[in-house]
This record gives sequence, C-alpha cells and structure tokens, in this order.
Amino acid sequence: MKKYYIFVAFFVSTCVILTGCSSFPLFGTPHGSIQIKAFIDGSDTIKIRGNELWYEHQKYDLPGKWQGRFDEATTINGVEWKPEWNGLMSNRFGDFKPAMPKKNLDEITLTRLQGRGDVDITAKPGKENDYTLSIFIDDNQYNGAEWYEIKVEW
Repeated sequence: MKKYYIFVAFFVSTCVILTGCSSFPLFGTPHGSIQIKAFIDGSDTIKIRGNELWYEHQKYDLPGKWQGRFDEATTINGVEWKPEWNGLMSNRFGDFKPAMPKKNLDEITLTRLQGRGDVDITAKPGKENDYTLSIFIDDNQYNGAEWYEIKVEW
C-alpha cells in the first residue's frame, strides 16, 4: 500500500512539474494571445512587441475618435486604454501577459471577430524589426468609423 502512495505522489508531482515547464523551449513553444477592440476610421497599424502595444496612424481620424463626436477607448484583453498621441504615433500600452516572445514567430494566427474591412499581418516578429508584429486595419473604403475586434494567437 505504501508503494502505491509513493507512485501516486511521484506521478502527480511529475505532471505538475511538466505542466509548469511547458512554456520552456525544451518542452514546446510558449503560447499566448491578445484580443483588441478598437473604433477605427480609415486605416491604422497596430504594433506589438513583447508586452507593449501601440498604434501608427495612417489615414482619416485617429483610433477611438470620429469627427470630434467620439472618444472611445481601445480595449486590450478587457482593459480600456485611451492612447495619447505624438503626431501619428500613440503612446504605448504595456504589461499585458503573456508577452509575445522576442524571437522569430512563424505561426501567428490573426482572427477578425468584428469589423467590415480587411485586417492583415504586414510584418511578423523577426530580428530585422526588433521582434515587432504589425497588423494593418483597413477601413478606408467605408464611410464613418467602425468597431473592429481582433484576436492574435502565437
């Protein structure tokens, strides 16, 4: 009977250790996701590096704004963020978890959950761009602003 308890304790301990270590490269690739909801008029690029996210504005009104009548927050994993702007670049939203790893990521999934225009990955993280993911949201061909919701998984 004592051997049975030792075996069960060893088995449970091993499972806990392997589950906790699954994010180490030896046991597989770390996985994460981020969900973003934004009010877009025109086009914008969302940049993600590590645990930071920011906008590079392209055309028409800034994200969250539309004709001076709206001031909507961007939601990142359920947390509201109202970016401040320095020209066409926003300040950075930081500290979402899990952070995107700073390494080449070939397998990234982008899913548009809401929105009428195209949403595309224009650059995957790599050494040449300091491991920054770029996502282009294109609402240029439509009149007015629209809510977009996307999910990025790696």
